[in-house]
Amino acid sequence: MNFLILGDGAEELAWAHALVDHAEHRLAAAFPGFDALPEVPEPRDLDDALSIPDIEVVVVGGGLDFRAEALRRVAAAGLATICLHPPGHDSEPYYMVALSRDETGAVVVPDLPARLHPGVEAIRQALQRQELGAFRVLRHESPAGPEGVDLVRQAFPRVVDLVRALLGDVEQLTATGDPPGVHPSNELIVHLRCPRARRAEVRLWAGSFEPSRLIAHGTTGSITLEYDPTFHAPARLVRRHADGTETTYDIEPWDAHVALLDVLASAIGGNSVCPSLLDATRATELGEAAVRSLRRGRTIELNYEEISETGTFKSVMTSLGCMILISILFVLPVALMGPALGISWTLYIAYAIPPVLLIFVGLQALRWVIRKPSDVSAAPRADSGNRFRDDVASED
Repeated sequence: MNFLILGDGAEELAWAHALVDHAEHRLAAAFPGFDALPEVPEPRDLDDALSIPDIEVVVVGGGLDFRAEALRRVAAAGLATICLHPPGHDSEPYYMVALSRDETGAVVVPDLPARLHPGVEAIRQALQRQELGAFRVLRHESPAGPEGVDLVRQAFPRVVDLVRALLGDVEQLTATGDPPGVHPSNELIVHLRCPRARRAEVRLWAGSFEPSRLIAHGTTGSITLEYDPTFHAPARLVRRHADGTETTYDIEPWDAHVALLDVLASAIGGNSVCPSLLDATRATELGEAAVRSLRRGRTIELNYEEISETGTFKSVMTSLGCMILISILFVLPVALMGPALGISWTLYIAYAIPPVLLIFVGLQALRWVIRKPSDVSAAPRADSGNRFRDDVASED
């Protein structure tokens, strides 16, 4: 397949080297290009890049503002996409793609390879077989990556996908950071509660680089995956038993790019894949929920609904109905007070209320002409109109 890479950061360069070393694929162009790969053609701008003939797949990267617009443009062109995660400062870019891909046929695979690691699969199997006894808690500890990365909006949405892969959708979230506020730069700790009251904890820090650790605790022991966040070094799986003994298994270096290319090929073939656009959207939403938790100092409860034209219509109608109700509550007293103030014509304003209500009721019939979604894996949206409902939730 012929690839186009958008962006010139370290992650984009890693993808470029992976494609150059992969005999089945060809890096046709890169924008704005790489000094380390001068032989790769460099288009003048994004329009030129997307107009290159024979481009089949685009790796969408670059700065967050550029990445969001590029993802929208690439999906609108119907091209298959590997999108570096997260796609922007929030999950809106994923929302737009979810609403448009039925028409364009675009395939979007998020760059979330960690859930595909053999060590993660080993932990999943151990939890399913209850090899650790009754589940207690899942912990993920990891350095945040390059210096200056946003712990909440960039680093957390990447690592929290592992929690979702093992425990399912997050139902409650509580975040604390150092220093306090919505921009913790030293450390971020997020407590999560998943279905069946399963607990998880994610800890991220800036500074010293060391292996990431994914630890599943049970009543009869624990299993720990220690791995290089870039997956360049061998990983280690440590099984600790209740009697104090432990067993260690070494895992050879694993190629995350090859794993995602396999996912992409499967998606192009029409198969359901994982990680999917749904997984990426919910992971990004959890980053937004963490921001709200830091701002309000509360536990955030998450309630999801599917993104679709039907959901968008309901959201718009709900907002419009609220606006009409508030307007009536304001207009009606004004219309009735007018005659008392010597302004008799204000009574006629009240006559506009019934027609407006009839028009609003008539608009509800439009929902019957909305196209039904053909993709059951369409990305979710949390609480239409108010993406997250934040309540003070009591802990068990």
